[in-house]
Amino acid sequence: MDAGYASASVATQHGGEPNPLDTTVLCLLSLDGGGVRGLSTLYILKGLMTRLNHERQNAGLPNVKPCEVFDLIGGTSMDGLIAVMLGRLKMDSSWLPVNWSGKVKARFDSAELRSAVEDAISKTDAFSADAFNDGKKRGCHTDGSYTLPDEGEIPATICQAALATSAATVFFDTVSIGARQFVDGALGANNPVDEVEGEAGNIWSSDTGDLKPLVKCFVSIGTGHPGKKALEDNIFIARWAKHYDEKRYFRFNADQGLQEVGLAEYEEQGRMEAATGEYLQHQAQKLRVRDCIKNLQQKQSVYLDDFA
Repeated sequence: MDAGYASASVATQHGGEPNPLDTTVLCLLSLDGGGVRGLSTLYILKGLMTRLNHERQNAGLPNVKPCEVFDLIGGTSMDGLIAVMLGRLKMDSSWLPVNWSGKVKARFDSAELRSAVEDAISKTDAFSADAFNDGKKRGCHTDGSYTLPDEGEIPATICQAALATSAATVFFDTVSIGARQFVDGALGANNPVDEVEGEAGNIWSSDTGDLKPLVKCFVSIGTGHPGKKALEDNIFIARWAKHYDEKRYFRFNADQGLQEVGLAEYEEQGRMEAATGEYLQHQAQKLRVRDCIKNLQQKQSVYLDDFA
């Protein structure tokens, strides 16, 4: 990537007071980039959350949102935008990023994307010009909404952060924040799982350098296309093989039915939803989904007072 540009992947950190039953239990969520195909990750996440909340209802517990379950949510490209909305703005997984039926059209217009993002933000209790890092503790706040020791802070607004991570150069203009320019994070990290791991390590295991013992559940959701980083992704999976075997690492990716969906083909929303639904109903995936839900059910760090 050219000097002066930065890859804008987004991560969100779960806040709240420590629960003594949950001091060494982290749940992490990584969302692949992939343009409009990023909707597939949202459909998969929605499927997981629907099943989780069904089990919670059966146990007499209230429904939860992703920001109340995951300690860190990372995404890139369109899924960076999704991470901002799920984390910083506390939306649930039924939220649709933008109105694909016509608000943002193929060969997208940057002004239209900004308008769509501002419209989505307006439906929450936040404002587009609110600082990404406002110093407040909340269920989730995005990378930049907390400051790590010895790391500089980028003074971005919520809207700027959302636009920066989804600024694919073939579709949208680059986004300037201060003296820095940002392009779509997927240009360097279509699957941001390494970045999520690194960010979690900086937050929770900087003293030991060993994150794995702290992670109870690591969920990675793809967009149906491995891209050029498939080998690197497999290396990551091999590194987390113990967690996979112990049903603590889960990779979900609707790799069938999305092959012909282009990055900009918003008209294919129905096909993506159908392909994702079929994927989750496959017997092999049913077992993995069941195991993932069992894991997430045990998460204790849910602070409903933070979400009033």
